[in-house]
Amino acid sequence: MLVEADGVKVLMDTGSSARKLFANASALGVKLDELDAIFISHWHGDHCGALLELLDLSGGLDVFAPVEPGWWMTRRLRGRGASLVVLRRPSELLPGLHSTGDLGGEHSLVADLGDLGLVVLTGCSHPGAENVVERACAYLAKRVYALMGGFHISSYQEGRRLGTFLARKGVRLVCPCHCTGSSAKRGLAEVLGNAVVRCGVGRRLEFRSKG
Repeated sequence: MLVEADGVKVLMDTGSSARKLFANASALGVKLDELDAIFISHWHGDHCGALLELLDLSGGLDVFAPVEPGWWMTRRLRGRGASLVVLRRPSELLPGLHSTGDLGGEHSLVADLGDLGLVVLTGCSHPGAENVVERACAYLAKRVYALMGGFHISSYQEGRRLGTFLARKGVRLVCPCHCTGSSAKRGLAEVLGNAVVRCGVGRRLEFRSKG
């Protein structure tokens, strides 16, 4: 997911294939050599597999992660001039953009949109989407306006349970993708209705602060 906020561009995760990443970026008119930072949600290959090839293109960038990778990846990041920034605790990485901090080897990206609330972007939600939302709310003392990304659920009942939780928290927009099964999406939609929007390559969502 490419996040653009106040002139800053951050790519959250890279996918597993540099070929696909570069092809999609080209088709969408995204210039990957203009990134300001890379945010890796966790060190699974389908989320960071294209990182080294991207750094070959983009040069030395800050790479934000919840924990250190193995020695092999650490060595190659340094060899490409990247600065690995490990955010074990909830932290602001760039103005208005925050990390939830490490939640069992994974962290999520949080955009603070002032009075509108928080937009939370997840990788796989291995710690549980509910826990990610709770961490973001507690850290920044604001409600979550939107949640998007992988939710790591597959069944209809799991979708309904998450939807009920998000409705109770007042979340206004939900965009499930990646590791969210079709039955789980149906459960989410039955609870949240039009608050659930489809996700996919090329999907663009724009949020504006009220204040």
